[in-house]
Amino acid sequence: MGRTIKLALYFIGYQLAFAFVGMFIYVLSLYVSTGTLEIPEATTPTFITVTLISGIVSTLAMAAHILGWKYVELNRETFSVYSYRLLVASCVFVIGMGMWTSYLSEWITTPSEEFIRTMKIMMGNPLGVISVVILAPIVEELVFRGAIMGHLLKTGKSPAFAILVSSLVFGIVHGNLEQAPFAFILGLALGWVYYRTGSLLPSICMHFVNNGLTTVNYYLSDNPFASMQEEMGLAGATLYAIGGILISLACIFYIRKKLVPQPANWKEESKESVLPQEV
Repeated sequence: MGRTIKLALYFIGYQLAFAFVGMFIYVLSLYVSTGTLEIPEATTPTFITVTLISGIVSTLAMAAHILGWKYVELNRETFSVYSYRLLVASCVFVIGMGMWTSYLSEWITTPSEEFIRTMKIMMGNPLGVISVVILAPIVEELVFRGAIMGHLLKTGKSPAFAILVSSLVFGIVHGNLEQAPFAFILGLALGWVYYRTGSLLPSICMHFVNNGLTTVNYYLSDNPFASMQEEMGLAGATLYAIGGILISLACIFYIRKKLVPQPANWKEESKESVLPQEV
Protein backbone atom coordinates (compact mmCIF):
# COMPACT_ATOMS: atom_id res chain seq x y z
CA MET A 1 0.00 0.00 0.00
CA GLY A 2 3.00 2.28 0.41
CA ARG A 3 3.42 2.70 -3.34
CA THR A 4 -0.31 3.34 -3.77
CA ILE A 5 -0.29 6.22 -1.28
CA LYS A 6 2.99 7.59 -2.60
CA LEU A 7 1.84 7.66 -6.22
CA ALA A 8 -1.51 9.20 -5.30
CA LEU A 9 0.36 11.96 -3.46
CA TYR A 10 2.69 12.42 -6.42
CA PHE A 11 -0.32 12.71 -8.74
CA ILE A 12 -1.93 15.40 -6.58
CA GLY A 13 1.39 17.05 -5.80
CA TYR A 14 2.34 17.56 -9.44
CA GLN A 15 -1.03 19.16 -10.11
CA LEU A 16 -0.72 21.56 -7.17
CA ALA A 17 2.93 22.37 -7.87
CA PHE A 18 2.44 23.28 -11.52
CA ALA A 19 -0.79 25.13 -10.73
CA PHE A 20 1.19 27.26 -8.26
CA VAL A 21 3.97 27.84 -10.78
CA GLY A 22 1.47 28.84 -13.45
CA MET A 23 -0.28 31.22 -11.05
CA PHE A 24 3.06 32.73 -9.97
CA ILE A 25 4.20 33.33 -13.55
CA TYR A 26 0.87 34.86 -14.48
CA VAL A 27 0.74 37.19 -11.45
CA LEU A 28 4.39 38.17 -12.02
CA SER A 29 3.69 39.00 -15.66
CA LEU A 30 0.75 41.17 -14.59
CA TYR A 31 2.98 42.97 -12.10
CA VAL A 32 5.63 43.64 -14.73
CA SER A 33 3.06 44.99 -17.19
CA THR A 34 0.81 46.93 -14.79
CA GLY A 35 2.91 47.51 -11.68
CA THR A 36 0.24 46.09 -9.37
CA LEU A 37 -0.06 42.79 -7.52
CA GLU A 38 -3.50 41.22 -7.61
CA ILE A 39 -5.04 37.76 -7.86
CA PRO A 40 -6.65 37.41 -11.29
CA GLU A 41 -10.26 36.38 -11.75
CA ALA A 42 -10.62 32.69 -12.56
CA THR A 43 -12.82 33.44 -15.56
CA THR A 44 -10.38 35.57 -17.52
CA PRO A 45 -9.34 33.89 -20.80
CA THR A 46 -5.60 34.27 -20.15
CA PHE A 47 -5.85 32.82 -16.66
CA ILE A 48 -7.90 29.88 -17.98
CA THR A 49 -5.26 29.19 -20.63
CA VAL A 50 -2.46 29.35 -18.05
CA THR A 51 -4.39 26.98 -15.77
CA LEU A 52 -4.98 24.47 -18.57
CA ILE A 53 -1.34 24.61 -19.68
CA SER A 54 -0.27 24.00 -16.07
CA GLY A 55 -2.60 20.99 -15.94
CA ILE A 56 -1.17 19.55 -19.16
CA VAL A 57 2.41 20.04 -17.98
CA SER A 58 1.64 18.41 -14.63
CA THR A 59 0.08 15.44 -16.44
CA LEU A 60 3.12 15.04 -18.68
CA ALA A 61 5.41 15.36 -15.64
CA MET A 62 3.53 12.55 -13.91
CA ALA A 63 3.86 10.36 -17.00
CA ALA A 64 7.59 11.08 -17.15
CA HIS A 65 7.89 10.20 -13.47
CA ILE A 66 6.07 6.89 -13.90
CA LEU A 67 8.11 5.86 -16.93
CA GLY A 68 11.42 7.34 -15.81
CA TRP A 69 11.36 5.51 -12.48
CA LYS A 70 10.09 2.38 -14.25
CA TYR A 71 6.87 2.02 -12.30
CA VAL A 72 5.57 0.80 -15.66
CA GLU A 73 7.78 -0.92 -18.19
CA LEU A 74 7.65 0.21 -21.81
CA ASN A 75 7.49 -3.17 -23.53
CA ARG A 76 5.25 -5.16 -25.86
CA GLU A 77 3.58 -7.01 -23.01
CA THR A 78 2.45 -3.83 -21.27
CA PHE A 79 0.89 -2.40 -24.43
CA SER A 80 0.03 -5.54 -26.39
CA VAL A 81 -3.00 -5.40 -28.68
CA TYR A 82 -4.04 -8.88 -27.49
CA SER A 83 -6.78 -9.00 -30.15
CA TYR A 84 -8.79 -6.44 -32.07
CA ARG A 85 -12.00 -8.20 -31.07
CA LEU A 86 -11.04 -7.58 -27.46
CA LEU A 87 -10.47 -3.87 -28.10
CA VAL A 88 -13.90 -3.59 -29.73
CA ALA A 89 -15.60 -5.58 -26.97
CA SER A 90 -13.87 -3.49 -24.31
CA CYS A 91 -15.05 -0.26 -25.92
CA VAL A 92 -18.63 -1.55 -26.20
CA PHE A 93 -18.32 -2.61 -22.55
CA VAL A 94 -17.44 0.92 -21.42
CA ILE A 95 -20.26 2.39 -23.52
CA GLY A 96 -22.72 0.09 -21.75
CA MET A 97 -21.19 1.04 -18.42
CA GLY A 98 -21.70 4.72 -19.20
CA MET A 99 -25.37 4.16 -19.98
CA TRP A 100 -26.26 2.91 -16.51
CA THR A 101 -23.62 4.62 -14.38
CA SER A 102 -24.72 8.03 -15.62
CA TYR A 103 -28.25 7.17 -14.49
CA LEU A 104 -26.95 5.94 -11.14
CA SER A 105 -24.84 9.07 -10.63
CA GLU A 106 -27.94 11.23 -10.99
CA TRP A 107 -29.43 9.54 -7.94
CA ILE A 108 -26.28 10.17 -5.93
CA THR A 109 -25.57 13.81 -6.73
CA THR A 110 -26.48 16.71 -8.99
CA PRO A 111 -23.95 18.95 -10.74
CA SER A 112 -22.99 21.97 -8.65
CA GLU A 113 -22.56 25.44 -10.15
CA GLU A 114 -18.81 25.18 -9.59
CA PHE A 115 -18.64 21.85 -11.45
CA ILE A 116 -20.70 23.20 -14.35
CA ARG A 117 -18.49 26.29 -14.56
CA THR A 118 -15.33 24.16 -14.55
CA MET A 119 -16.66 21.86 -17.27
CA LYS A 120 -17.65 24.80 -19.46
CA ILE A 121 -14.13 26.18 -19.10
CA MET A 122 -12.54 22.82 -19.94
CA MET A 123 -14.80 22.07 -22.91
CA GLY A 124 -14.66 25.62 -24.21
CA ASN A 125 -10.90 25.52 -24.72
CA PRO A 126 -8.99 23.22 -27.13
CA LEU A 127 -6.37 22.62 -24.43
CA GLY A 128 -9.07 21.34 -22.11
CA VAL A 129 -10.34 18.93 -24.76
CA ILE A 130 -6.82 17.65 -25.41
CA SER A 131 -6.30 17.13 -21.69
CA VAL A 132 -9.60 15.29 -21.15
CA VAL A 133 -9.76 13.19 -24.31
CA ILE A 134 -6.10 12.37 -25.04
CA LEU A 135 -3.79 12.92 -22.08
CA ALA A 136 -6.05 11.76 -19.24
CA PRO A 137 -6.78 8.29 -20.71
CA ILE A 138 -3.09 7.57 -21.27
CA VAL A 139 -1.55 9.01 -18.12
CA GLU A 140 -4.29 7.96 -15.69
CA GLU A 141 -4.11 4.38 -16.96
CA LEU A 142 -0.33 4.42 -16.55
CA VAL A 143 -0.74 5.57 -12.96
CA PHE A 144 -3.83 3.84 -11.59
CA ARG A 145 -3.88 0.61 -13.56
CA GLY A 146 -0.22 0.18 -14.52
CA ALA A 147 1.78 1.54 -11.59
CA ILE A 148 -0.70 1.02 -8.72
CA MET A 149 -2.90 -1.93 -9.62
CA GLY A 150 -0.18 -3.79 -11.49
CA HIS A 151 2.15 -3.51 -8.51
CA LEU A 152 -0.52 -4.78 -6.12
CA LEU A 153 -1.16 -7.81 -8.32
CA LYS A 154 2.53 -8.57 -8.79
CA THR A 155 3.16 -8.44 -5.05
CA GLY A 156 0.53 -11.06 -4.29
CA LYS A 157 -2.56 -9.00 -3.52
CA SER A 158 -5.86 -10.55 -4.59
CA PRO A 159 -7.37 -9.31 -7.88
CA ALA A 160 -10.46 -8.01 -6.07
CA PHE A 161 -8.31 -6.02 -3.62
CA ALA A 162 -6.06 -4.60 -6.35
CA ILE A 163 -9.01 -3.55 -8.53
CA LEU A 164 -10.91 -2.06 -5.59
CA VAL A 165 -7.97 -0.05 -4.19
CA SER A 166 -6.88 1.35 -7.56
CA SER A 167 -10.49 2.29 -8.39
CA LEU A 168 -11.01 3.94 -5.02
CA VAL A 169 -7.87 6.07 -5.41
CA PHE A 170 -8.89 6.82 -9.01
CA GLY A 171 -12.23 8.15 -7.77
CA ILE A 172 -10.78 10.16 -4.90
CA VAL A 173 -8.16 12.03 -6.94
CA HIS A 174 -10.86 13.42 -9.23
CA GLY A 175 -11.51 15.72 -6.31
CA ASN A 176 -15.26 16.33 -6.60
CA LEU A 177 -18.43 14.52 -5.65
CA GLU A 178 -19.88 14.81 -9.16
CA GLN A 179 -17.15 12.69 -10.77
CA ALA A 180 -15.89 10.49 -7.92
CA PRO A 181 -18.71 7.85 -7.88
CA PHE A 182 -18.65 7.47 -11.67
CA ALA A 183 -14.83 7.37 -11.74
CA PHE A 184 -14.82 4.66 -9.06
CA ILE A 185 -17.24 2.43 -10.98
CA LEU A 186 -15.45 3.11 -14.25
CA GLY A 187 -12.20 2.17 -12.52
CA LEU A 188 -13.66 -1.21 -11.59
CA ALA A 189 -14.37 -1.94 -15.27
CA LEU A 190 -10.97 -0.67 -16.43
CA GLY A 191 -9.25 -2.64 -13.68
CA TRP A 192 -11.08 -5.86 -14.49
CA VAL A 193 -10.07 -5.68 -18.16
CA TYR A 194 -6.48 -4.88 -17.18
CA TYR A 195 -6.42 -7.84 -14.79
CA ARG A 196 -7.68 -10.21 -17.48
CA THR A 197 -5.31 -9.04 -20.22
CA GLY A 198 -2.20 -7.68 -18.48
CA SER A 199 -2.13 -4.97 -21.16
CA LEU A 200 -2.84 -1.28 -20.68
CA LEU A 201 -3.96 -0.77 -24.27
CA PRO A 202 -7.57 -2.03 -23.79
CA SER A 203 -8.11 0.12 -20.70
CA ILE A 204 -6.58 3.15 -22.46
CA CYS A 205 -8.96 2.62 -25.38
CA MET A 206 -11.90 2.27 -22.99
CA HIS A 207 -10.91 5.44 -21.16
CA PHE A 208 -10.50 7.27 -24.46
CA VAL A 209 -13.95 6.18 -25.68
CA ASN A 210 -15.58 7.14 -22.39
CA ASN A 211 -14.05 10.63 -22.28
CA GLY A 212 -14.44 11.12 -26.01
CA LEU A 213 -18.16 10.31 -26.00
CA THR A 214 -18.67 12.60 -23.00
CA THR A 215 -17.00 15.42 -24.95
CA VAL A 216 -19.02 14.74 -28.12
CA ASN A 217 -22.24 14.66 -26.08
CA TYR A 218 -21.31 18.01 -24.54
CA TYR A 219 -20.99 19.67 -27.94
CA LEU A 220 -24.02 18.01 -29.54
CA SER A 221 -26.46 18.37 -26.66
CA ASP A 222 -28.63 21.46 -26.29
CA ASN A 223 -28.30 21.10 -22.52
CA PRO A 224 -25.30 18.88 -21.65
CA PHE A 225 -25.97 19.19 -17.91
CA ALA A 226 -29.59 18.05 -18.08
CA SER A 227 -30.36 14.77 -16.30
CA MET A 228 -31.38 11.66 -18.20
CA GLN A 229 -34.83 11.87 -16.64
CA GLU A 230 -35.23 15.43 -17.93
CA GLU A 231 -34.19 14.30 -21.40
CA MET A 232 -35.97 10.95 -21.61
CA GLY A 233 -38.48 10.86 -18.79
CA LEU A 234 -38.33 8.42 -15.91
CA ALA A 235 -39.42 5.38 -17.95
CA GLY A 236 -37.10 6.15 -20.85
CA ALA A 237 -34.10 6.78 -18.60
CA THR A 238 -34.76 3.56 -16.68
CA LEU A 239 -35.01 1.48 -19.86
CA TYR A 240 -31.85 3.13 -21.18
CA ALA A 241 -29.98 2.23 -17.99
CA ILE A 242 -31.29 -1.35 -18.08
CA GLY A 243 -30.07 -1.63 -21.68
CA GLY A 244 -26.65 -0.47 -20.52
CA ILE A 245 -26.59 -3.11 -17.79
CA LEU A 246 -27.45 -5.84 -20.31
CA ILE A 247 -24.73 -4.65 -22.69
CA SER A 248 -22.18 -4.57 -19.85
CA LEU A 249 -23.05 -8.09 -18.70
CA ALA A 250 -22.94 -9.43 -22.26
CA CYS A 251 -19.49 -7.91 -22.78
CA ILE A 252 -18.21 -9.33 -19.49
CA PHE A 253 -19.42 -12.79 -20.50
CA TYR A 254 -17.97 -12.50 -24.00
CA ILE A 255 -14.57 -11.26 -22.81
CA ARG A 256 -14.33 -13.79 -19.99
CA LYS A 257 -15.58 -16.84 -21.86
CA LYS A 258 -14.57 -16.26 -25.47
CA LEU A 259 -11.70 -13.78 -25.65
CA VAL A 260 -9.70 -14.04 -22.41
CA PRO A 261 -10.68 -17.28 -20.65
CA GLN A 262 -7.58 -17.15 -18.45
CA PRO A 263 -6.37 -13.97 -16.74
CA ALA A 264 -2.83 -12.74 -17.28
CA ASN A 265 0.01 -14.19 -15.24
CA TRP A 266 0.79 -11.63 -12.56
CA LYS A 267 3.46 -13.60 -10.68
CA GLU A 268 6.81 -11.87 -10.81
CA GLU A 269 9.74 -14.04 -11.71
CA SER A 270 12.08 -14.55 -8.81
CA LYS A 271 15.68 -13.48 -9.26
CA GLU A 272 16.78 -17.10 -9.01
CA SER A 273 14.60 -18.10 -11.96
CA VAL A 274 16.43 -15.79 -14.35
CA LEU A 275 19.97 -16.73 -13.31
CA PRO A 276 21.87 -19.21 -15.47
CA GLN A 277 21.89 -22.69 -14.00
CA GLU A 278 25.18 -24.36 -13.13
CA VAL A 279 26.22 -27.14 -15.45
